[in-house]
Amino acid sequence: MQDNKQLAASIILGLLALIPNNALRYTSVGLAACLGIVYTIYLKYPPTQLRQLQEFIENTHALIRRAKLQCPGDQLSIADASLRLLEVDHSVSMIYCVILQTPRLTWKEYRMLSTNITERKNSVKRIHATVQLTVQAERQRKLAAEIGETQYILCTVRGPTTQSSTFPQQHTAFRRALVRS
Repeated sequence: MQDNKQLAASIILGLLALIPNNALRYTSVGLAACLGIVYTIYLKYPPTQLRQLQEFIENTHALIRRAKLQCPGDQLSIADASLRLLEVDHSVSMIYCVILQTPRLTWKEYRMLSTNITERKNSVKRIHATVQLTVQAERQRKLAAEIGETQYILCTVRGPTTQSSTFPQQHTAFRRALVRS
């Protein structure tokens, strides 16, 4: 990533060196700086932030729907994450209503809304990470059960003299997983 920034800076400085007139060069730098500032303001503008947050919320809703199908044993934690996401979605909707009702935002309102949106975005990130961890834990549990089952089958086919060194621990874990299921 650092190399990309250095490459971009080198290209920009190289292009600036091609401009023969100093006045035109400084004008180009000023124009580029102004465009950068306007683009940054656009990205931080509350309706733009809300659109990005709404997309992230929709992605998290889709992840939760998939997790409900993939993780039948962890329905309580998934339901908790779903409830928290619905609460965040409700508060985002309320923020959007405030934006729609306010024709012009003062600087103070702009900062307050931006801060609230950032807090909601962080909440959605935490919820998303929690659901992903739940899905991965279920995946690891299934893989461990498959490994134990495969080793058990191999041990019964080969006989007890050729079992692997990790078989007793994994066999015990497999039996525990079967008991839990």
